[in-house]
Amino acid sequence: MRWIGSSAKVRTHLLGSFARARWDRAFRRSACAAAVIAVLSSSELAAQGSAKALYVAAQNAEQRLHRSQELLAAKSEWVRVAKLYRKVVATHPQSGYCDDALYFEAELYREIDRRFGADGDAVERALDSYLLLANGYPSSKWARKARLTRGKVYLERLSDRKNASIELRKVTSLWPQSAEGLEAQRLLDSMTRLKRAARESEELPPGVVAVKNVRHWTSKEKEYTRIVIDLDDEVTFAEGRVEDPDRIFFDLRGTRLAKDLAARKFLIEDGFLRQIRVGQNRPDVVRVVLDFDSISEYKVFWLPDPYRLVVDILGTEPTAKAPSASVADNAPGATASSPEAGPAAASGTNLRLPPSPTRDGSLSVSRQLALHANRVVIDPGHGGHDPGTSRGGLVEKDVVLDISRRVAKLLEDDFDVLMTRDSDIFIPLEERTAIANTKGGDLFVSIHLNAARSARPGGTETYYLNLATTPDAAEVAARENAVTTRRLGELQSLLQKVMNNSRILESRDFATHVQDTLAEQLYTSKKDSRNRGVKTAPFYVLLGAQIPSILVEVAYVTNANDASSLNKVAFRQKVAESIAAGIRSYHRNLAPTMRIETAAAHAGSTSPY
Repeated sequence: MRWIGSSAKVRTHLLGSFARARWDRAFRRSACAAAVIAVLSSSELAAQGSAKALYVAAQNAEQRLHRSQELLAAKSEWVRVAKLYRKVVATHPQSGYCDDALYFEAELYREIDRRFGADGDAVERALDSYLLLANGYPSSKWARKARLTRGKVYLERLSDRKNASIELRKVTSLWPQSAEGLEAQRLLDSMTRLKRAARESEELPPGVVAVKNVRHWTSKEKEYTRIVIDLDDEVTFAEGRVEDPDRIFFDLRGTRLAKDLAARKFLIEDGFLRQIRVGQNRPDVVRVVLDFDSISEYKVFWLPDPYRLVVDILGTEPTAKAPSASVADNAPGATASSPEAGPAAASGTNLRLPPSPTRDGSLSVSRQLALHANRVVIDPGHGGHDPGTSRGGLVEKDVVLDISRRVAKLLEDDFDVLMTRDSDIFIPLEERTAIANTKGGDLFVSIHLNAARSARPGGTETYYLNLATTPDAAEVAARENAVTTRRLGELQSLLQKVMNNSRILESRDFATHVQDTLAEQLYTSKKDSRNRGVKTAPFYVLLGAQIPSILVEVAYVTNANDASSLNKVAFRQKVAESIAAGIRSYHRNLAPTMRIETAAAHAGSTSPY
């Protein structure tokens, strides 16, 4: 017996019984206990002992946590104990304690989610721990429960029926007659019944489209809100703006509200948008009304598969502020200088020069306003039930997550870095730029792997948002957007609404810095044929970004040499270093620093003037 009681209660741990049970189980795996001892080297025994010590330390820390009301109220203490369990796995991944450590780590994160968090971070960490347990230690007694719990979390906590179904079907497939398998089947049957009942209760006339949901993200600091209206199909709509009180409305023709959306209000109160109202305006028209206090502009576009109408709303433009001296001095690539800086200050001064023009000789609005980048948003492509491109054991969602984590690690000393996902979860395309916009991002980098119809193409290319100018770029965009090439021609009017010239110029320059650095560090020369250059395409993941945004296609999964490189940790690290260096290069170029000699340094010199 290990623990008594649920994860929310004080658990009583019998260390003596646990130790005997652990070693008894290890001995039973061999025909003879003496044979086991003969096989284990002294170093292996030492490692096992060290793993046990770490595991027992984590158990003791959890006991102390549950005994103290003060510690129970501190989220940081729960996270600290969870990290102690993960340390067992990180330092001794082959030990017999890893599966137990992962299970209790996951349980702690679920309790953290129940007690403290609505941001979803803890529940994602729990899912990650359960997955590592199920995949890394499939013979563990916890594997079945880990899989089942993942399914229940997706279903009950995240309302993600698709991922819940995937996890529950794995349980019924691997352990059909176990208690977990039977419970998983019961949940699957219940999901089927509910889906059938919902379909029957909301039977729509032919040609009528259901309006299923309204989602929103908002940022008071950036005065930006994104609203997404989920539908079963594309429809035509009318839009209008009315004063006194100020509001925007959208009439979606040929639509019917889902029952749980009927006469629904969504309170926003973000400083300019107050609420969203949804109602059945006429028998075949759903009206969505946006009530606001102040607004600068709004933009509307469609995203397909599944269909959703996206509305980006900008509040009244804030007054631009000149950066303070401390911001300029602390920017990456700059060196602080002050009267108290020491002897070096007497002989030279660091001056912030005017920004360099973009590579076509122009000065963008960002450069004219002397703006800097503080927060970089890294977006690992795909995730969850969307694996991206794959070849053999090489799966795009996993490779780009690894590279993205490395980029984030390299940048964290100079920038505030945010990742759109840090685990194997699915995030809709419209949410990715919404995260960047609402979390105060300054630069957005989406990282992907490429693919082609033949095995010949290979190398690296970087994109910024615009219409595709080559067939290859159109095909890459079609694949990443998961829509047919035919739909790309429909994006021209959409892009005219979403894009503005300043962002195009800045994103193009950003893409050039990153692509040049990738070419120089990966291939030794920009002239290498694997340097495929900077291109444009209408990527949905970049639509609506309010900041310079690029998409990097690191290498081709369909090219044998590229695939071989992608399987190597050293190559992934080099890619990450190159992307990070490109980001720094672009940022330094916004406002470079130059050191000049002061008059004091030349006090003894003779001047002809």
